[in-house]
Amino acid sequence: MPRSLSTRLLLAFAFIVLLTLSISAVGTLFLLRDQQREAAEERVGRLAEPIAVTIALLERANVGRTQIQDTLDGYADSFDVRILTVDGEGNVLYDSDARLIGGVVDAFVAERPVIQRGGARFRMASFDTGDESLMLFTSARDSIELTTSQLTEFQAFLYQNAAQGDSLSVQLQNILNNLADGEPTTLSVPLASSRSLVAVPEAEITSAWRDIIPQMSIAGGIALLAATIAAILIARSVTGRLERVTHAAQEMAKGDYEQQLEPEGEDEIGRLANAFNDMSRQVSRSHQMMRDLLANVSHELRTPLTSIQGFSQALEEGAISSPEEYREAGRIINEETDRMRRLVDDLIELSQLESGQATLQREAVDLEDLLATCALRVERRLADSKTDIKLDVTNLPRIEGDGRRLEQVFTNLIDNAVRHAQDGCEITVHAEAQDGHVRVGVHNTGSYIPEEELSRVFERFFQLDRNRSASGSGLGLAIVSEVVQAHGGRIYAKSNRDEGTEFVVELPLKPPVNGRNP
Repeated sequence: MPRSLSTRLLLAFAFIVLLTLSISAVGTLFLLRDQQREAAEERVGRLAEPIAVTIALLERANVGRTQIQDTLDGYADSFDVRILTVDGEGNVLYDSDARLIGGVVDAFVAERPVIQRGGARFRMASFDTGDESLMLFTSARDSIELTTSQLTEFQAFLYQNAAQGDSLSVQLQNILNNLADGEPTTLSVPLASSRSLVAVPEAEITSAWRDIIPQMSIAGGIALLAATIAAILIARSVTGRLERVTHAAQEMAKGDYEQQLEPEGEDEIGRLANAFNDMSRQVSRSHQMMRDLLANVSHELRTPLTSIQGFSQALEEGAISSPEEYREAGRIINEETDRMRRLVDDLIELSQLESGQATLQREAVDLEDLLATCALRVERRLADSKTDIKLDVTNLPRIEGDGRRLEQVFTNLIDNAVRHAQDGCEITVHAEAQDGHVRVGVHNTGSYIPEEELSRVFERFFQLDRNRSASGSGLGLAIVSEVVQAHGGRIYAKSNRDEGTEFVVELPLKPPVNGRNP
């Protein structure tokens, strides 16, 4: 079994082409068999009447039988047929092959039906001589009405293939010329009393279809050659494009994730190239995210670990002696440990959400009540500040979702707005239902996110204000985005200097089957 796809495609194409040509050839021969037989019958049958007329004209001119037979011998050689004459009882009077003279050929003693083949009309019968089977053809009429123009055509037909120059040919030529030069009239020519027969081997008629086999073989060979060339080009086209995909995949396996292919069409391989490009971008992005994650985790853990190590070392070495210093060292170690725990918990949660391992406990959620609870929790923290929070959520329908996760989403967004708010600004939470979705916006009038940073706010560890990094892990918005997507919704941010920043969450009233946006 060939291992190369190109070879297998070529062999498959060759097999299909050969099978198709074979079936076509057999079908064509089957369909043309009768047609070729009828064409062969017509070709021989057309000779029957002109030869009968020739004999009649020669007898009309009182030409001797020997000379008539010499003329028939010439016609038999010219047309590659066998000519016989028989009397009314079927006795053979003349045979151009001289084998049946004196014998009996009674195929036409009984009346035979007239056969029409194209423009030719004749009678036909088969006869077994004992040595071979013959197909016999004779005129369909006993007399023929000829005009002078028909005589001229008849003259041209006979002498086109007959030998010229002998005395009998000149004599027949004169007879026809005299008839043709006379006044236009119709001449009734009774055929000779002896019937003329044109004979060919029966196999020549029944096997006439074999004559087209050489032509069909040549045509089939040309078709096979053309199909083979086309198959080679197609196979190379297909395998060449697959080779490029394979090479790109091998390069990715070596660590080069920036591989991109030219789609080169909208067919299956083109779609494969597009899918490969998408995969390459995703793998490259995931690889970069993994590297960034390791770098960011290392950075985020370095500070609390340094603090813990420093204070624990101070405790070990006795650098701390007073009870107040012990309590302060314990408090710092506890806070840094809690910070590390929250970071690890967030990483685990984000990983579960991204991998689809986190299970949503879907239920009917009163979003209006949930938003009010989240806003009230934050409002207590703002009691001593000049920042106000405004809630605009009424007449919201229930949605299907995980209430705990959705509370996490909106608490995080509102808390994020509070942390970035300036004194005297206003935080607004508004929601409305439309077109089978609920749209919730958390707006902060006191902060601004530059446009080049806006698309990155949902990335892991991204923090616009580096000075606030100690207040969070930098994973909150990434977790929010994953929870919203798990509910089949979407989240985006918009910001400008005059109106501030707004985070918008759109959730379907009923989640899609796959749990994600299409």
